[in-house]
Amino acid sequence: MSKKRKAPKDMHVIYDAKTMWVLASPIRVDVLNAVCALEECSVAEVAEFTGRSRTSLYPHIEQLVEAGLIIESEKRLAGKRYEQLYVPIARSVATKHNIKDPDNVAYHQAYGNAVGRLMSRLHERATASPKSVVRGPNRDTHAGLYSAWVNDEELEEINELLSRLWDICKGSHPGDDKRLVSLGIVLAPDRRPQDNWPHPPRPT
Repeated sequence: MSKKRKAPKDMHVIYDAKTMWVLASPIRVDVLNAVCALEECSVAEVAEFTGRSRTSLYPHIEQLVEAGLIIESEKRLAGKRYEQLYVPIARSVATKHNIKDPDNVAYHQAYGNAVGRLMSRLHERATASPKSVVRGPNRDTHAGLYSAWVNDEELEEINELLSRLWDICKGSHPGDDKRLVSLGIVLAPDRRPQDNWPHPPRPT
């Protein structure tokens, strides 16, 4: 029996630690990202999207379903059997950061590590492909690290640009004229000791 669901909302925010920790795994981050990008898909399509085996994905999909982050949709006839389809709870999933909660902080650190490992895997695959575009306005493969000295106004501008990037990503849909890219961003204040760093000249 099929289960028809309405279109996912734009954003879902996770507040409880138990659900957050489901996303501390690079594989589950990858799977959720795949379902969000494909909008409605089978395990076979998630496997093709992620480059992982279907067998390895089932326990991770089960955990994401139990956490309510992906939802069983209708079933589709594939050959002689029906396959379950999945939809995301939202096109984008975020977590509430609480700096005063050690478990919450530990989760966000684990999630950052998971995203870093996943992006490393995707970048490694991209740089090995002759189809990757590494220069010009249609570049789709890039990695970089920049330490920048910014004031409050410049930091505000950076965050506006980050919001614009996420808006482009969240508003995207599959199409014949579209290519698929993955964008991972880490913004962090540098907490290293600054005693020996350069300082602006003092006024005379």
